[in-house]
Amino acid sequence: MIRWFRQARARRLNPLASLAGGGAGAGFSIADKLARAGALSVGALGAAVMAGWFLDIGALKSLLPGLAAMKVNTGCSFAAAGVALWLLQAGSPRAQTLQLARVLGVFVAMLAAAALAEGVFGLYLGIDRLILSGGTVHLAPARMSPAMALCFLCSGLALLTLKAREDRLAVCSQWVVLAPLAISAAALVGIAYGVPLPTASNRFAPLAPQVAVLFFMFSLSVLATDRTRGFTGIAASDTAGGAVYRRLLGVVPLVLFALGWAHVKAVDAGMFGYRFAFASTVAAGIAACAIAVAWAALALHRTDLVRKAAMAQIRALNERLDKQEEERKRQLAQSMAELSAANKQLEKLSQHDGLTGVANRAYFDKYLESQIAIARRHNRSVALVLCDVDAFKAYNDHYGHQAGDDCLKQVALALQSCSKRTADVVARYGGEEFAIILPETEVRGATRVAEAARQAVAQLKLRHEYSPAGPHVSISGGVAATVWQGETTAKLLVAAADKLLYEAKHLGRNRMIAARPAAA
Repeated sequence: MIRWFRQARARRLNPLASLAGGGAGAGFSIADKLARAGALSVGALGAAVMAGWFLDIGALKSLLPGLAAMKVNTGCSFAAAGVALWLLQAGSPRAQTLQLARVLGVFVAMLAAAALAEGVFGLYLGIDRLILSGGTVHLAPARMSPAMALCFLCSGLALLTLKAREDRLAVCSQWVVLAPLAISAAALVGIAYGVPLPTASNRFAPLAPQVAVLFFMFSLSVLATDRTRGFTGIAASDTAGGAVYRRLLGVVPLVLFALGWAHVKAVDAGMFGYRFAFASTVAAGIAACAIAVAWAALALHRTDLVRKAAMAQIRALNERLDKQEEERKRQLAQSMAELSAANKQLEKLSQHDGLTGVANRAYFDKYLESQIAIARRHNRSVALVLCDVDAFKAYNDHYGHQAGDDCLKQVALALQSCSKRTADVVARYGGEEFAIILPETEVRGATRVAEAARQAVAQLKLRHEYSPAGPHVSISGGVAATVWQGETTAKLLVAAADKLLYEAKHLGRNRMIAARPAAA
């Protein structure tokens, strides 16, 4: 039900919207039905004229009582044009029926061209006799008038270009068919205004009424057949040009025709003279055109207001989308910053000891390996200080684990205070053991750092009544350094420093023992 109301509203907004084809599965549109009806009518009436000549029935020859009989070549041309137009509407661009329609179009154009040639050179070729060759009906010479021949020639050319594959060629059909449309419309206006009908002696008179009607129907059917291009495409569109087209073209000609016809009838009735009729017709035509222009301008104004409102909605929507995009970008940037901070925190946690805050054992092993590789590549020295807290087990047993943890934290801070360079790393080697990695440092420099670390711990004056080394917490360590020249690993350096640490413990603790550098 909602969909039906939407379609009804669309039809009210655009009366010719159905000319554009409607939606999928909508069947034939109004334009299709009108075009098919016109093609069928033209073809059937042309065939009726042909049958009238074959069967010698006067009513069929003239189609309407009291009118002059149509000639056999005229009926044949109308029949061929109607059949061709029907095939063009029903066939696809590659169907064989389309080829047949083109052949019929060529036939109509050639017949009209021959008639024009007869009129130019004054020769009668007997084409109507050729059409009914072998018949028993006596035919008098039946030449087409130049206006009729021109209409058929343009109609045949329109059939040849209608629904062509190339757009430029297909549009030509609508331009070519304007000639028979204009000639037939002028003939109908002349008939309505009382212009004399054509006679046998006056071949250059306007078209006969039934011929003018058939040409008018055929021309409108051609225009309605291809509703995607040209004038019909504009009329069926929902653009401003389509609105003007529908309002002006459908109203102005009819209004002007009605005004002129009314004034002619008034003159014939003796109501006023021709001068007054001419002046009043012009004045009424100007007024009608002004009203039509104002009506079209009003439609364009409404269309423009709708377009502006739509553009305002689009701009508002774009601004809202931009704000949402900016907000998403801001949230994404914030999330990325939080993620980066979390990654840095995770990296810090993965590299640092949770209790003391210095580097952990994993980072110690990795960093020492990298520094040894650099030292081996550039033939530089690497020093390692390996130390531990003297009698820490006794401290832990008597003062408690909490006090032991606090002791390790303060010892780690003291060791870090002695590492001045960025490349120097203090790490917790395990338990109460600590290590200091000193890149590009020889034994003498490393010994000074180790001694400074021992004194920094001593200055903490953490009471340790159960230490054999003294009344306060102290550390002992070994200092090893080497210049790497051969294939070796960090284990040799750690083993050398550990051996010196053991020697410092053996000699009484609270001291740093250094060895002479040895080439690997």
